[in-house]
Amino acid sequence: MKTEIPVHGPRELDDMRPDEAPAVLSLDAPSGVADRDRFLASTASRCLRDLNASSVIVFLRVPGEPALVSAVAAVTPLGVGSAERVSLNDKTYASVAAYRSGRVSTARSTEILGEHPEMAVLSPFPYSAVAAPLLSRSIHRPFGTLTVIWPQLDHQCTEAEMHYLTESAEIVSRELERFAELGVSMKPSGVSLVIPEEHSEEALDVAAQARDDPEHAASMSAPTAYHLQKLAMYLTTVASTEEAARLAIERIVLGFHAAAAAITLIESDRLRVVGASGCSNEFLRILNGSPLGGPSPETNAVTQKRRLTYDADDQQISGRVQRKGDGELGDYIWVILPLLAGDRAVGTCSIGFKRRQGVIAARESALTALVTLLGQTFDRTQSADARRALAQELQQAMLPRMLPQVAGVLSTCRYVPTTGAIELGGDWYDLIELPTGGVAAVVGDVEGHNVSAAVVMGELRSAVRAYASEGHDPTTVLTRTNRLLIDLATGLFATCCCVWLDPDTGVAQIASAGHPPPLIRTADGGGPGADLDIGVPLGIDPNASYRTAELTLEPGSLLTLYTNGLVDPDSGVVPGTLEAVLASSDGELETLGDQLIASVHSRTTHADDSALLLLQYEGPSAEAQRYTRRLEIPHRDLQGVKRARALLQEWLDEWGLSAMADDAEMLTSELVTNALVHGDSDVDVRVRRYPRHIRVEVRDSTPHPAIPVTIPREEDQAEGGRGLIIVSALASSWGNSPSGRGKTVWYELGVPSEENDMTEEGTAGTADEADHVPHRQ
Repeated sequence: MKTEIPVHGPRELDDMRPDEAPAVLSLDAPSGVADRDRFLASTASRCLRDLNASSVIVFLRVPGEPALVSAVAAVTPLGVGSAERVSLNDKTYASVAAYRSGRVSTARSTEILGEHPEMAVLSPFPYSAVAAPLLSRSIHRPFGTLTVIWPQLDHQCTEAEMHYLTESAEIVSRELERFAELGVSMKPSGVSLVIPEEHSEEALDVAAQARDDPEHAASMSAPTAYHLQKLAMYLTTVASTEEAARLAIERIVLGFHAAAAAITLIESDRLRVVGASGCSNEFLRILNGSPLGGPSPETNAVTQKRRLTYDADDQQISGRVQRKGDGELGDYIWVILPLLAGDRAVGTCSIGFKRRQGVIAARESALTALVTLLGQTFDRTQSADARRALAQELQQAMLPRMLPQVAGVLSTCRYVPTTGAIELGGDWYDLIELPTGGVAAVVGDVEGHNVSAAVVMGELRSAVRAYASEGHDPTTVLTRTNRLLIDLATGLFATCCCVWLDPDTGVAQIASAGHPPPLIRTADGGGPGADLDIGVPLGIDPNASYRTAELTLEPGSLLTLYTNGLVDPDSGVVPGTLEAVLASSDGELETLGDQLIASVHSRTTHADDSALLLLQYEGPSAEAQRYTRRLEIPHRDLQGVKRARALLQEWLDEWGLSAMADDAEMLTSELVTNALVHGDSDVDVRVRRYPRHIRVEVRDSTPHPAIPVTIPREEDQAEGGRGLIIVSALASSWGNSPSGRGKTVWYELGVPSEENDMTEEGTAGTADEADHVPHRQ
């Protein structure tokens, strides 16, 4: 549907009523976001002209986020630096104050720059802003704001200007209400629709449709400068190549009105595609991995280090744009930019524009700027990616490859590196089999995020493991480790918590050197307290002494050991509280670990590493061992699959569960094969018998998750991921959980009712474990 909106020529403000222009909008059929934005563009353009402003912005609320984002902006060259996104928690901005108060609000650049000095780079001119809320009756909160910016610090709105602005906001509010009633989304688009100062009815049509139809793209100097400036601002804070490519492609396609775009980076002697939009699959297939020595527009641009333009008649660029439905491909001009970092090419940016007069000339300066802007950005992010990958690889190498599994004790772990730095961290965890038959659980944290912290972490982990393996108790281990750290003279300190658990008796010994004590919860949700005396951190006092607290755990008790990264910086407790997570996880250990660590991933940034170690005491090891079996399969030993099936059959026969053998063997075979073929590590298989189900866990030390796929990707093996579809279909429940350095893929099968005659006294589980956990993927 095309909406007719008249655009008036210049008139005196006192003679112009805002409702004379956009209020005539008539909607006879459901309208789309393009029509909504065209209406907003008309209003913004008219306000820009009649109020003699530098920019007029229509902000809309982002659903589910505390933020206002520019949906439409009408700008002059002085207004291209206006804000595009503002947090609703920041009342410095007039738009936020108007949205929150429901009243017209004002702000000056001096006030905003006082809180946000970084904005001076974007808008170095003094300005005044006035924002009016776009009130809604149906959603009981404003749609957003209509914000006007003048390029004077002391601009005082006249009564006529204020009346004009408030009436315009009322008109926009009414029309947005009508759009909403017709089902049109009020969510702002990914990139703001920007309108230039000089406009006409045709220009408004072009601008509103250009994002969805590149054929309508037009030459707009101020909008191009606006989008280039925003891209430059966002790229300065990007830390990864993936995110930089996403932002660049989005802004080029939507902001510069391109039909298609693709970005490649040089890896060894080939080009690798890191981002693309609007391109045909055939073009991307040829481009990705193309050798630099081969003839192509992209390799020519890299070799010559200059921009190349190919007309629509050139066969070298035919078929590059993705066909939409059954429509014609059309004629496109392609511009190939070499991405330069100094005098070195790091990749290419290929942009396709609908062929029209002056389409390249209108974007001349922007295309020239992209050469160095993107080149320097990707040169920086590639270096950061390489350092981050090396740091993570070294960090993972210093963590346990796989946790030992002791009869009577279930365990799992998680590790999340910081997003605030790319250096190595000092957090660690460990699980050690003791010579007495028990198990030692350890978590620690060395101060700092650098190579020194990682080296000290490795030394302390080795020391604790050595002292524990010699048979020393937690107090002695901490005392000796403290003296070792002081003797090393690193200048660093560390915290550490140790838990020694005897599965035969349930007795736990706990000692801490400046580290938070473990959280303990019983099977019924209680929390037995231990009178723990937390000593000073390691490496501070050579004469420090540590004490051990002792308590007896009941079967089903859970111990949670963690480092500071898991602690919520606002509340100071484990996120979500352990009780709430336990209630939603049904006590299944892998699910609990996933949910606890998910709270860390949900934060935008986390300034510290997060290590998590969970232990669940099932009961005396002598009883647990009767119904626990283990098989270790060496790296790439494909005969291990055959041994796993044979042993599983034997174990099920011992437990009187022969009727389950066929399904259990099939599922176990799929998981073990997947781990051996794709895991690239040793594989540990655990089988446990519970009163009403069996549980099989397959662990490896590769962190990449196992993903079920119904249709294999072209680059995958023919059956890659297909086995997990079988597991999903046959298992009562299953899961796929990262476990620190590696992962655990597990499944459960219900015991047939006629064979479910085991008593609780003869099992390693509890009554609560008879219930199955929800199906997870």
